[in-house]
Amino acid sequence: MAGTFKAALELAEVIKKENLEGKDKIPTSETFLRIWAGHFSRSEEDIRKILSSLKESHYIFIINIVAPDPNLFVYGEEAYICADLSILNDLKKSAEDTLEKLYESSNYKRKSAFQITRELFPKIKEYNNTPLGRSINLVVMLEEYSRILNTANFEYTDQWKRNQIQEVYRDEINAMDEAAPYLNAREQEAGKRAVDQIREAPKEKVDQNWIKATQAFSVEFLIRVHFRKYEFDVIKKLIQTGKLKEEKDIKLVRDTLQVMEGRTGQDRLLKRYESEMIELRRYCQAKLNMMRQGIIQKTNS
Repeated sequence: MAGTFKAALELAEVIKKENLEGKDKIPTSETFLRIWAGHFSRSEEDIRKILSSLKESHYIFIINIVAPDPNLFVYGEEAYICADLSILNDLKKSAEDTLEKLYESSNYKRKSAFQITRELFPKIKEYNNTPLGRSINLVVMLEEYSRILNTANFEYTDQWKRNQIQEVYRDEINAMDEAAPYLNAREQEAGKRAVDQIREAPKEKVDQNWIKATQAFSVEFLIRVHFRKYEFDVIKKLIQTGKLKEEKDIKLVRDTLQVMEGRTGQDRLLKRYESEMIELRRYCQAKLNMMRQGIIQKTNS
């Protein structure tokens, strides 16, 4: 899928920010998969694949805090931690405090987190899918990952991570490099961002750059690249000049805009383009309405 490399880097930053500033500090699959799927306009399965690539590249750690149990219809739950020693140590201290409080509230006696995990971790299956069980798994694995970061810190440097994730997404990065001439040409033509009147623009001469790009990549790929760069005016011009004329492509633009409009509260940069997104979405909807009424001749999908 187009833009997965950039999405992976952005998701790593989102997890880091959550670890530092989030209400609960540690995002889990129970709720955050749905949030991230909406944020990135992707399926939960795609988000899981991106998380796996971040784990492989040592950007994050994934902790199984609830084991799946088909007999009890328990699907399992994961927690996501930025692979940074300073952040991890802060989370570890907080997780240990939480574990000690949970243990005291249920057993009416105080013990250290070390004593609790030594006592209960061998019986962890008995506590699966309970607050105490989640907390035990979290503390045990944070301690383990802390040791890894201290003993194999060379594998967790920014350069090592970057090299690894570039290798994971090597094919996509190469494809983006090949598409660069077309994208640069479109930037020069766009000049500055502006929302035109909602009317049909005159047909342009055949754009050889666009033809070459669509021969090498899917139209969906190119649309998503423009969205990633906030090039709403370029997308509108592609529709006005007939380069995007399939109903499915215009629907893709409209639906993506609807998702992005819902993200403006989380993305300050995106907020700046809110009026352009609304205008373009309305333009797409008007175009679709005209297609369905037979006012515009449309091409079969």
